Amino acid sequence: MSEKMIFLSHITEEKELARIVKDAIEDEFSGFVRVFVSSDGETIKAGQNFLKVIEDGLVECIAAIYLISPVSVQRSWISFELGAVWVRNALSQRNNGPEIPALPFCHSGMSFKELPQPICNLNAIEANLASKLEFAFRSLQSSVGGKGRLKTDFDALASQIVEFERKYTLFDKVKEVLALIGLREQDRSEFINRIKTPGMSHITIQTHTTEDKTKRVFDIIDNYLSEFATYKVKSSGIQMGDRGSSNFSEYGVTFQTSILQEALTS
Repeated sequence: MSEKMIFLSHITEEKELARIVKDAIEDEFSGFVRVFVSSDGETIKAGQNFLKVIEDGLVECIAAIYLISPVSVQRSWISFELGAVWVRNALSQRNNGPEIPALPFCHSGMSFKELPQPICNLNAIEANLASKLEFAFRSLQSSVGGKGRLKTDFDALASQIVEFERKYTLFDKVKEVLALIGLREQDRSEFINRIKTPGMSHITIQTHTTEDKTKRVFDIIDNYLSEFATYKVKSSGIQMGDRGSSNFSEYGVTFQTSILQEALTS
């Protein structure tokens, strides 16, 4: 059986998940399936025309997977690559050709009800569920002309994806808290150097924010970062600003420096 190609559409920030899915597919269909992943350093060689290679991949693939998160769903490349395969599939079926499935893999908090048109009309799966991954792989198996039992350990694959999601969403929450408490982008490099000080396991940032920002910071720490951060209120009161008075809180946020380093250098 000749080697066939599956196109995997993703954004750069999610290249680690793309690698996980690519490796699982190529291990399952070893020898007759190649997964197109633009960020793997192998699919697109140095000096090649990026757009031409992408175009060829979209024209030649026998199936496509789209990694859909709350972040990636807003990017134009995902819609562009989805549209290309959608049209190819419509033309193929109109001419009695094979189906070219387009499979959205929802992850990192992306729910089916939040999928926009036209993605919501496709047979999307929850990528962190073993049963849904098996369903998707069976669809791919049909497209590549394979038969028989699948050998992939879907529980293990789902666990890998859950771990990716945990880190991916966790780091976003860390960055959101830092922005809310006033870490400016231009100060990031200096801050990273500071938290890399040998022997420093924790760092406390003293700040004061308006009531709405304070509530958001505390909610994120309580619900997402309780293993890695704590907060302690020093005082609260009313402050005057250009728009009049507002409630504020003065408090300190203590982080594990290890999670800050991972989040800020990821």
